[in-house]
Amino acid sequence: MRMLVLAVALFACKHDEPRQVVVDKKAPVVASDGGAPDPWNAPPPVSDTLSLAERAKLANEACPSVTGAFFFEVTKNGKTSHILGTRHISVGLAKFPPVVADTIDHASQVVFEIAPDDASGVTHPPEPLKEKLGDKDWSHFEELVGKTTADGFVVGEPTGAALQMMLLYEDISNTLESQIQARATEHQIAMTGLETSAFQDNVLAKLLDFRMLKATIETTKDRAEIQKDSHDDLAQYCAGTDTSPGMDDETRTKMLRAGYTKAELDEEDEILVYKRDADWIPKLSKLFEQDNVFVAVGADHLIGPRGVIALMEKQGFTTKRITK
Repeated sequence: MRMLVLAVALFACKHDEPRQVVVDKKAPVVASDGGAPDPWNAPPPVSDTLSLAERAKLANEACPSVTGAFFFEVTKNGKTSHILGTRHISVGLAKFPPVVADTIDHASQVVFEIAPDDASGVTHPPEPLKEKLGDKDWSHFEELVGKTTADGFVVGEPTGAALQMMLLYEDISNTLESQIQARATEHQIAMTGLETSAFQDNVLAKLLDFRMLKATIETTKDRAEIQKDSHDDLAQYCAGTDTSPGMDDETRTKMLRAGYTKAELDEEDEILVYKRDADWIPKLSKLFEQDNVFVAVGADHLIGPRGVIALMEKQGFTTKRITK
């Protein structure tokens, strides 16, 4: 499910001030100003999901602290800036080495995937998910997310339904970008973004469409599998051992079994990771003409030969990873 974990990370990096939209009297869902459902800000139904305290406990067990931060110094022409690879949810700033927070405090500018004041989000037409999934898949979806939560998606966006599955064991009280934003605000540091909220909404809608939702439901055995995926991904991030961006082999095998082709899965990675990496390079190069710029983007964008760090090195930048 790593591709879906990446999609969760993409969605969680938004900074919009939430507003509440009630899609079910029992289960209110929070949405961004653009109207798109924002499931990790929704109060989880007690009967269906873990409490915030239980989620935090699981996150702390998987990641007591970040021991292998994806934190890089980037230097060119005497100007030095920093890039932090984030896991947008379940790990807070306090778990990182002190050098990360100190670098934010002294930054000339802080750059996110999306600027904190970006209100360009878009919505997409809801679909009759229960009807389209059919009795068998809908029943399994209820088993995975709980009936109360599932009832909120009888008619809804496939994106939100898929994300709800991935959020079952995530610590939704810890969103790293929001904490970095608060720190930058406290120190009156200017903030900007590399792409728009509307762009990310459209990427999510393209990737997490009904076909992907159905395939994910059918290839997910039970909640224990979701819990293990969340635990393993968080632990790997905090240890800093991930070296393979994009969809992992296990997810590829599942999606191939569900009817996707290799070419389709490669295109998923291109859209979600590699094309965005390449698009950011000229923007980052321009930003790094200043000194002490702090950039926070998903860690998956930094690693591998097509990642941001390798691409910046091709632009003549010298990079150094800082983990302590």
